[in-house]
Amino acid sequence: MKTKTAIIYYGVAALLAGLCLPAHAEKNNGTNPGSGVAVRNADITRVCDSVTISLDFVLDSMDVRSGQSTVLQPLFTDGTEKVWLPAVEVMGRRRYIYYERNGRQTYADGPVQVIEHRKNRPQTVDYHTTLLYEPWMDNARLELTEDLCGCGQVQSSTQQPLAQADVAFVPHLAYITPQAVTRKMRELKGSAYLDFPVNRTEIHPDYRRNPQELGKIRATIDTVRQDPDASLTAVRIKGYASPEGSWKLNTRLAQGRTEALRRYLTDRYHFTDTLFITDYEPENWEGLRAYVAQSDLADKDGILTLIDSDLEPDAKEARLKREHPESYRHLLAECYPGLRRSDYVVTYQIRGFNVDEAKERISTDPQKLSLQEMFAVAQTYRPGSEEFKQVFDVAVRMYPADPIANLNAANALLENGQAAEAQPYLEKAGNSPQAANARAVALLLQRRYNEALPLLQQAKEAGLPEAEENMKIFGKK
Repeated sequence: MKTKTAIIYYGVAALLAGLCLPAHAEKNNGTNPGSGVAVRNADITRVCDSVTISLDFVLDSMDVRSGQSTVLQPLFTDGTEKVWLPAVEVMGRRRYIYYERNGRQTYADGPVQVIEHRKNRPQTVDYHTTLLYEPWMDNARLELTEDLCGCGQVQSSTQQPLAQADVAFVPHLAYITPQAVTRKMRELKGSAYLDFPVNRTEIHPDYRRNPQELGKIRATIDTVRQDPDASLTAVRIKGYASPEGSWKLNTRLAQGRTEALRRYLTDRYHFTDTLFITDYEPENWEGLRAYVAQSDLADKDGILTLIDSDLEPDAKEARLKREHPESYRHLLAECYPGLRRSDYVVTYQIRGFNVDEAKERISTDPQKLSLQEMFAVAQTYRPGSEEFKQVFDVAVRMYPADPIANLNAANALLENGQAAEAQPYLEKAGNSPQAANARAVALLLQRRYNEALPLLQQAKEAGLPEAEENMKIFGKK
């Protein structure tokens, strides 16, 4: 039968779009003017990996001669891939008797259902067949070919569409709208390694590395002051001294040098004292420990034990100098200068933006936008579009640890069936019902139905309507 020419086509577009969504073709029943067979209730349903095709062949008006037969051969195809479905051979009276008495031979290739035609009597054939789902079936259609004489010599006829279905599955995804923030606080930070004369606390702007180090701090502050969208709210400074020398001396140096930097910035910018938050660390043992831990010093284990001991700082420093003299000289030259530093943090507030403003800044200054402002931009695009997906990609890059940003980024990818790409975001999407639903959708897209079902049940029990919709892919049960 596969080599015969198809002469009559009844289109019943397939359901299938990636998952086991139960679907039914739109009914548009027709009757073949050649054989007189009528097709009713054409339906294509998918539940998980099973695709069921059913229809009724109404034979009431068929004209089948007693010694002949008509072969009805359905075909499931997307135009490239195809599956020939089991045929139905409708036999006239004498042809059927011959079939019964002579080895039940048919004209059709492959599986066939044989029907004896009952002339002038109502007769309907209930046709069902089930296929294993394959991705090409997503946009497939059902066609019907007929061999009108049951002899392989077909006659010309017209093409007559029966039905067209539009049942592509689109996962139901639940986005979370981020909460609006009343204050968008941002900060810029750095470290300056200022040089001071020995045991002195006053700043000499032209002394050694100071022009470059002070320039770093000024550039950070100027970046905020020159931004029309930003308002400076605070400058935090924390000064550190090295463990070299006594604790008392180092306390004076760390405190005095921190205060000197504050005065330098106040004089330069005419800032009020209330803008500054200052702190100091007399001896930077934490920085010393980090340096030793990653070094290749031969006696670093002993030095680390000493640093971690409960000894007073001056006693530690004395033992370090006495018990590890070679390493101590190395630390004085290579490590201690870097321990004497001033950390600074410039805190500022970004004003709020309307949707049009946020749309402009999302590609140029995304760090200025809140998650809620980015979400508002996304709503201006079609879900699943590149622009829509791009907004959530930017959001998760700006807020990489935020569960809502990760959930929404995963959903944007799942809209387009990108389950593998969504997985890293799903891992950081939190434990909300919306996240459970998204993880279930990712599993469904991978046809891991048994793993998806408990997650959908969990989300459904939490009252998430999207999960209830997704559960319909498992059929009426």
